[in-house]
Amino acid sequence: MIDLPRPVEILVLFLLGPSWPMALMLPLILGILACTLFFKRSFHRRSIVLLSVLALLFGESLLLIVFGLTKIHLLKSSLAGIKQLLPFHFTLNLVLATVGVLAAVGAAVYVEFGRSRLPLAQLFPEVQFAEAPVQLVERVDQLAAEARVSPPGVSLIDSGIPSAFITRSRKGFEIAVSVGLIESLDREEVDACIAHELAHLKNKDFVLRFFATMAKVGLFARPLSYIIEPAVYRAREHLADFTAVKLIGGPAALISALSKIHESQIESLASISIATACLFGSVRKNRITNLFNKQPKLQDRISVLQEL
Repeated sequence: MIDLPRPVEILVLFLLGPSWPMALMLPLILGILACTLFFKRSFHRRSIVLLSVLALLFGESLLLIVFGLTKIHLLKSSLAGIKQLLPFHFTLNLVLATVGVLAAVGAAVYVEFGRSRLPLAQLFPEVQFAEAPVQLVERVDQLAAEARVSPPGVSLIDSGIPSAFITRSRKGFEIAVSVGLIESLDREEVDACIAHELAHLKNKDFVLRFFATMAKVGLFARPLSYIIEPAVYRAREHLADFTAVKLIGGPAALISALSKIHESQIESLASISIATACLFGSVRKNRITNLFNKQPKLQDRISVLQEL
């Protein structure tokens, strides 16, 4: 083996992932790529495969912590003895895994008991909200009943930019639709956009995406997690499109809505927060940045729907 200088060794371990040697990391990466290609249009199966990999990595971190603490306890030696008996690589793994798991627990507690209980205006202070018209509320309730999900609250975004999103807030789940979306789309297209947001509830996406994000936090020293987590989000977005198509009876309205939104985005270079606009995707991306983006490009979503 080649003895690397300690700083270089630390850098290599951090970049490659501390607990997995390359002999195991390479087959794992190749397996992920193979499953992703095999499930090219089965976005549900693809997301489950990716979530399983995150669960495997996170579970390995937990086992490492248990094993490490047990080993330290059994040594019952002085600090100098522990340093001598525990290899540097193992110690680094243990420290990073412990920090990651504690960070994930802290983030989960903050999201569950802090952020998700804030009112909508505090969650997105850059967005102006207004009371939704009765017709919009009734339409959301009707589509929710057809999707067999509990109807969320409804708010109106005071913006001419066409957008819509659904999130958790103090009142539970709440869907927000912009004035621009209502004014620029016809009724069937608006219904398609609402159906897409309701599909996230029907598909339990909040639970799955929450786990993916917490796993990424816990695996902060595993660069692979920074690619897998956004891939899960993108797969669930495509799945929400498919679910919406089934709900409204065909892809035409959703394709038309996404096409109009895409054109509007190109013309105005919309500045609304991407985090709050589930119908948006950047028009200025390359293949590298796409790997880390949670929203698939609108043109990609349109192309996938057109195949239906």
